[in-house]
Amino acid sequence: MDKENIQRKCIENIRNSYLIGFALVNFIIYGFYLFVYFGAGVKGEIPLYMKCYIGMSILLWLVLYIQEKGILLPNYNEKNYKSRLIIYYSVNLLSGYNIPFLISSAYVFYFSGSRDDAFDYWLIIAGLIIMSAIGLFLFCCGEFEIFNDKNNSIEKFCGIIMVIFSFVGLFYLSMIIPVDSEENKIIWMGMIMLICSHLLIGRSYFYLSIFNMYSKENGVDL
Repeated sequence: MDKENIQRKCIENIRNSYLIGFALVNFIIYGFYLFVYFGAGVKGEIPLYMKCYIGMSILLWLVLYIQEKGILLPNYNEKNYKSRLIIYYSVNLLSGYNIPFLISSAYVFYFSGSRDDAFDYWLIIAGLIIMSAIGLFLFCCGEFEIFNDKNNSIEKFCGIIMVIFSFVGLFYLSMIIPVDSEENKIIWMGMIMLICSHLLIGRSYFYLSIFNMYSKENGVDL
């Protein structure tokens, strides 16, 4: 395979992140939200921030869908590939890490209208997932030499520590939050989906490292 085909294949694999495979999971989550709302019954009035978040999650999934179908910014060349990669990665990261956040937010969705501290727990969950995402980024930068020419053990170590700390934090949070009937276990499901998101997004980082390697050696030819 020549250089041009390798570079194109790398960009295509970054754009087609396979996160769309979580589509079924998304619909299951939305169905669960509807069940909680109409079946189990949400405690109190659903706050505006939660309504806005669910709406933005649906919009974000649609953007990911049209990207992986090749509708969103399908054409790229040596002049615009950087902006295309930034957009592809932005969509992948937001969509990918929104999946575990959406699952974990079901706890907040249930209690948001009746507990004042539900919003605080929501922010903590978001912060821990963001920390985990940063940890994966640091690990991949050190392991795949994305921006450096040599393997960086310090970056990898810091990344691993951040990822581990985020999972420990999520588990600890699931054990201390107030519950009525084991609603905290939904956060465990979110942790499982976070692992899946890490694997697929880590795959994109791998292809970015290959793309950068060929670009540094021979320039960009798309």
